[in-house]
Amino acid sequence: MRLFVADDEMEVVEGISTLIDWEGNGIELVGYAMDGEEALNSIKNLKPDILIIDIRMPKLDGLEVIEKAQREGLRFKSIILSGYDDFYFAKKAIELKSFGYLLKPCRPEEILKEVLKARQELEKERERENTLKEFLEYYYKTLPVIKERLLSEVLYGIRTYVDVKEDFARYNVDFPYQKYCIVLMKIETEAQNESELEAYKLACADVIRKRAGEMRIEVIRDREEIAILINSEEELKKDTIENFLKDVKQEMQHVLKVFAYFGVGKWVEGLDRIKYSYYQAKEALELKFFAEEFDAVFYEEIYPYKDNIYYYPFEEEREIINSVFLGKKEELNKKIENFLNALYQTGASQWFVKTSVLVLLGNLIKSCYEKNVNVGDISADKAFEGILKADKKETIKSHLLSMIYKIAERVGEKEDKSPIIKDAIEYIHKNYNKEISLESVAKEVYVTPAYLSILFKKEMNINFVNYLHKVRVEKAKELLSNRNLKTYQVASMVGFSDEKYFSQIFKKYTGLTPSQYRDSL
Repeated sequence: MRLFVADDEMEVVEGISTLIDWEGNGIELVGYAMDGEEALNSIKNLKPDILIIDIRMPKLDGLEVIEKAQREGLRFKSIILSGYDDFYFAKKAIELKSFGYLLKPCRPEEILKEVLKARQELEKERERENTLKEFLEYYYKTLPVIKERLLSEVLYGIRTYVDVKEDFARYNVDFPYQKYCIVLMKIETEAQNESELEAYKLACADVIRKRAGEMRIEVIRDREEIAILINSEEELKKDTIENFLKDVKQEMQHVLKVFAYFGVGKWVEGLDRIKYSYYQAKEALELKFFAEEFDAVFYEEIYPYKDNIYYYPFEEEREIINSVFLGKKEELNKKIENFLNALYQTGASQWFVKTSVLVLLGNLIKSCYEKNVNVGDISADKAFEGILKADKKETIKSHLLSMIYKIAERVGEKEDKSPIIKDAIEYIHKNYNKEISLESVAKEVYVTPAYLSILFKKEMNINFVNYLHKVRVEKAKELLSNRNLKTYQVASMVGFSDEKYFSQIFKKYTGLTPSQYRDSL
């Protein structure tokens, strides 16, 4: 391990250099500096593993040196020396992920102890990195890459089993049974980039395979999650799957420091139908976000009745979201009642009602972030768990009202829009299906187009045209769920006279053409 020392007091540098037996402890002292600029240049050249640095130094202070070095991609453990028990310095050191913070004067044994701890931490990190690297190198040299690609194409419905049957035989992909179930696993890691995340996923896949035992499984690294395909002669009991997932979660947390949670789809018959189990697992996984106490959420528990078809109250949701953003808090109680009544009148199951309530809150929170309103602390509220655990209609309504009123208050505080912009937004939402423009809206709110353009950009952090397009695209996404409507009809219903231009705008904001979006539903 290579150590570098930076301090503007020569006696401190000499003391650290001579009073501690670095060589005997397996540490190489590669150099020192007495001002910030010299320290930064030396760190670039010498690339030490551990840095002992004073905060107060000429030219650049110690924190600046660390920050600049980190920006250039240099990796090291920093131990800060300071004569100041200052909260600002300590806070900044934490932000820069400094390993240690020692107050002067400090004894040689204290410094040695901190350096040895830093070395131990570095060795653990490098060992973990080497393990992940080995997994990556091994994986890409073996057959599972091809197998995984084929399975993912069937999983997403890109190709049917008939299409890939010959490829399956060529690469010895065999499923002896007709029963299939998809489990989706979401992971939280310390990965700093895509390459590290990919390595973590590969390591997690290895844990899954080891823990599966005699269970017939395949692991597919999904676009965002990891998919586990279970193949069985008979549908496995819920307890069997739960115990398997619990073992996987515990080992990944212990060995890789990876946290995981799961969504489980229903059992289906035939490989061509695994895409349905996949989408069910995805829905269950999204609901898991609101239920931290569960390791896994099973789709069959959310939607226990196969034949019942319930409809989500889109119009009532839209009215609630509009009331929140237009500052009409006095309407919220009635609008929320309308939303819940629309669910109860269809005879919806308790789970469907709860899921719909969570979808409403999720869409409202999404709208807040799109408008730069931070509701992170509110969305972390235990109300989500309260909704899932509620056994009475009044309890669900109480939690929902509480959350939406809090969000409405935050919107009022953060948005603080002028009456002109509020009127303009309301006009857009009421007339998006008509031929409207900056000039026509400006006329409606009694200002010049130039003034409205500047004010809109300032208060909404988006220009007028882009906002209008986003509103129209969101409305189009709702209409596309109705398969009786043609694309040109949807275009016309959201204010576009040219179907081709509508498709271009839709793809710009969603990454999909209208037809592709409809197929993905």
